[in-house]
Amino acid sequence: MRRSLASAVALAASALLLIGCTSAPSSAGPSTAHTATPSPTPSATAEIEPQVVVSLDGIAVTDESGTRRADFADLDAFLNLVGEVAGGLPEPEKVEDPPGYEFKMVNYTWDGLKVFTNTAHDAPASVAITGPSLNGVPIMTEEGVAVGSTREELIDAGAWALDDAEDPRTAEFVGVGGREAPGTKSLTHPGSVGIIFTLVWFDGDVVKQIQVPSNDYSDI
Repeated sequence: MRRSLASAVALAASALLLIGCTSAPSSAGPSTAHTATPSPTPSATAEIEPQVVVSLDGIAVTDESGTRRADFADLDAFLNLVGEVAGGLPEPEKVEDPPGYEFKMVNYTWDGLKVFTNTAHDAPASVAITGPSLNGVPIMTEEGVAVGSTREELIDAGAWALDDAEDPRTAEFVGVGGREAPGTKSLTHPGSVGIIFTLVWFDGDVVKQIQVPSNDYSDI
């Protein structure tokens, strides 16, 4: 799935920056004696590796206590969960509005993650993954893409160029995944339903930043 989104993405990116074993069958014949065979001792449970996974809907935090989720649409729950991982909630930073717009947006910024929302907390959040980990916990997309991933890894994950005229092997921005957003209209493909997707920003052939969710139906 490819969309021509280069100009819209440039504006959006600018705003967000401001923002056990199985036994083999026995071949022995019948025996007149039956000896009880002890059950194999279960192997120790594999150690759970903590991680934060960002999807188009929100985040999932996995650690030794299990997996906890929060959606972008439930902003307070989302911020609380991120704060649990990050060790606290920072003061929001006012985002300068682009010329001609008045959004009253703020960023919550940690080393590795930036959350972008409005001052009233009545709109869904979006995020920019800016580092490979959040408070030492690896952070990635549901496709396994992280800051520091290579372009080849993105190609293997199905990355597509935002502009049909570009090649994902050389483009500065690519999309990963994506799904239709019912009730929206694509600004880049008139007559088509809009889509939401994961936006990946390269520095050469290495992932510099990941923005989730991005879309092709908002003008910023």
